[in-house]
Amino acid sequence: MMQTEISSRAAALRARLEGTAVDHARFTGPPVDFNDWTPEELGAVWGALHRAARFGHDDVARFNLAHTLLEQVTEAGLAPLLAGAMFLDALDAAADYNREWEYVIGCLACLQGEAPAGTAAQARRILGETSGWVERPYQAWLLAHLAGGDAPAQFAQLMEERHARYPMPLTLQELALLPQLAQASLLALAGSPHSSFWNRNSIGEADPAAVLADDAAYAAFARTILEQAARHIAAIHDGSVPYAADAAFATADSPVLARAARVAAYRDDAWFRPVIAVLLPLACVAPGAAKSAPSQSLAMALGHAVETIPTPESLLALRTALAQVRHAGIRKKLERNLKPAERALAERPDIAWRIGMPGPMGKRRQAMLARRLEAGYASEVWFGLDQWRALRDDADIETVARALVWRTGDGLAFMLDGKGAIDAQGQPVVLPEQGDIGLWHPLHGSGEQRAAWQALLARRRVRQPLRQVYREIYAPPGDGGAPFAGYQLSLPTLLGLARREGWRLDYDEGLSRQFGAWRVLLRLGGHVYPGAGGACTSNGLAPAQMMPMAPVAYSEACRAVDLLVSASALALLEEEHSVQRAERLFYLANLAPGPMAGMRRTVLEQVFANQIEDGRMALEARHLMVGRHAIHLTTGRVTLDGAEVASEVAAKGSKLGAVPWLPHDEALLEKIVGLAGQLLQH
Repeated sequence: MMQTEISSRAAALRARLEGTAVDHARFTGPPVDFNDWTPEELGAVWGALHRAARFGHDDVARFNLAHTLLEQVTEAGLAPLLAGAMFLDALDAAADYNREWEYVIGCLACLQGEAPAGTAAQARRILGETSGWVERPYQAWLLAHLAGGDAPAQFAQLMEERHARYPMPLTLQELALLPQLAQASLLALAGSPHSSFWNRNSIGEADPAAVLADDAAYAAFARTILEQAARHIAAIHDGSVPYAADAAFATADSPVLARAARVAAYRDDAWFRPVIAVLLPLACVAPGAAKSAPSQSLAMALGHAVETIPTPESLLALRTALAQVRHAGIRKKLERNLKPAERALAERPDIAWRIGMPGPMGKRRQAMLARRLEAGYASEVWFGLDQWRALRDDADIETVARALVWRTGDGLAFMLDGKGAIDAQGQPVVLPEQGDIGLWHPLHGSGEQRAAWQALLARRRVRQPLRQVYREIYAPPGDGGAPFAGYQLSLPTLLGLARREGWRLDYDEGLSRQFGAWRVLLRLGGHVYPGAGGACTSNGLAPAQMMPMAPVAYSEACRAVDLLVSASALALLEEEHSVQRAERLFYLANLAPGPMAGMRRTVLEQVFANQIEDGRMALEARHLMVGRHAIHLTTGRVTLDGAEVASEVAAKGSKLGAVPWLPHDEALLEKIVGLAGQLLQH
């Protein structure tokens, strides 16, 4: 019916997707590549694609074709342009139950111009029964107003019955605001699967608060309800309002307050600073000595808000809350938010140092400062020259700043020395009068420059607050393979450490984490889920996006994966799989890592007793040192002053049979012994 309006290739594909008869039963048609299609052409087949991808027909070829093409659309990040009859055709593909609402909201986001006649009837059909409206209020509100008629009144009555019984019905206040919001804001609220709750698992997806931050009506609403909530929680603590455990706010209202906090944090509004300093700490602790809290749900929701988009003041509020909270469950949750929040704040250098570092200068405060600087590596954060000078001249921060290597925008690497600066040879250099300053990374210099900085710090006995000149560096494998593949990992150790380090568990893929503009995946094989026991297989690191990663971001991602693998690796993969080996790995996976590492060190001390006594080798906490080379005791990775060294050892097949009591994978220990022997011969 629409073939005269679209290109011949779109018409041909639409015919295939709709099951038009073909000359031969095995005909599949030419391959389709959407990358050179226009949004209008994609819109012409959008409805047909989704109808073919749903159950209800018995054409397996059409079903598989549609799924393949939709995967291509997702991977390429393509979107259709929908208008008129094309928009109605796309809506027609939606089933009338609320799991289809996200697809419909996506169609609305792609609508060009006004909604055509017939949209209201489609929207009313898709809305279906009111039973599903409460769970997805923003999507239901948008569809109800699109449907018109009595649907908006039905929605309002349903929400009133659900929320009006609470003393501060913040959800109703937010819903009353929706007519004042821009269409982009409504779509952001309705289009996010996490629009009602946002946490670290949402990082990397579109945050509706980022769009709402540009909407003046929502920004004003955010201030109103956050200040209202802060006054209410303060009244509970001063006795003006009676205290009841976990009853300060309705559970459904906590996500509204947390979203408002994220909006204010994106905008970095000045009024937000004193509000979060009151709201987060007081929500975590009961008046008096009780171990309960006014609102567990708000405390945890605000903790996630601080983690995902922190400001200096909200991070300070999180630390204050941790210092005074008595509820063990809340403490455990907030502790998980702290380190990711510090990393996220480092990527906002324009505001990160506004209030310096809290508390008196000492080892703990210096470590916090170093972590914040280090967290900016993946994004290669730059400071404006005036901002950097203010940090340099801060009496507390100066101690840390003088122990680090910096670089200018034109590539000059330097350290502070007295009132001036020096290069890697210790020679004075003149810093520019304008430009930016960033933290130097070993990948910013050659091998000779890295060695020069290492020698300079050794001569001057400078102890760096973070691992910098000796920092491990990683380059992409030359054969195109996936790094860190081929290990058996202990799931309890892996998942516990991954959680603390800010990794997200994607059940179909493995672990993912953001490094600057890039998201990376540590692909895992096996049955991996929160709380899982036993072992899984590491299938290597891979970028989640098509675009290549910057060298520093890639190296930092590898370094983070190396930590996971080093802490949780049990064994190398072997071609032979037996019931006995599977049982042994499951047993090892649930052992404490300390005794296992101690046993490995004991064996290496016995094997290389003479070499260690002669000073040709040394055993450290995680490495066997052979001269300047380091062999990791868990992964077998060899480095020279932090840089990876290619190495291979042919397995002799003995598997160190003389020590069958070793609670380890013998092949891995054999590899370490073989590598050490090779390095001794050089």
